[in-house]
Amino acid sequence: MDLKIRDCNLNDLEQLLDLSFYTFYETFGEVTAKESIDTYTKNAFTRENLTKELLDENSNFYFVYFKDKLAGYLKINISTSQTEPMGEEHLEIQRIYLKNEFQGLGLGRLMIEKAFEMAKKYKKRFIWLGVWEFNYNAFNFYSKMGFEKVGRHDFYMGAEKQTDYIMEKDLLKL
Repeated sequence: MDLKIRDCNLNDLEQLLDLSFYTFYETFGEVTAKESIDTYTKNAFTRENLTKELLDENSNFYFVYFKDKLAGYLKINISTSQTEPMGEEHLEIQRIYLKNEFQGLGLGRLMIEKAFEMAKKYKKRFIWLGVWEFNYNAFNFYSKMGFEKVGRHDFYMGAEKQTDYIMEKDLLKL
């Protein structure tokens, strides 16, 4: 099978760190000031932070592969590890990133399906995520996957204030 997804653990820390930086810059590098991205990534993607996140019992990371090449990753949160207080019925997709060269191959769908699977495992009714208001491709993808815009929140990329749409999927509507 060309597509594969697997759990990440502490042994994957260096790969996760590299992939986090790479995919974040690739996703936002042309549309956001470099200084803002540098500030954000240097705080968010430290060994200490990623170690803490990997050890968090309410968070899970997954690597996704295409033809045995690492293509991207997914991070989900439940309970108090969610970045917004959405409640116990919710699972958050905090990060879902693919390298550009692997876009359009079904890997995004695979990661969303993994989130659906984990929500069922944890007995969650809703899945939610934040998507930058100007990330039209991501917004359209999530809409096709059944997510609906239910709100918005501010997100700071360094000193730059941005708006994320909060999108939600009710799993009873699968």
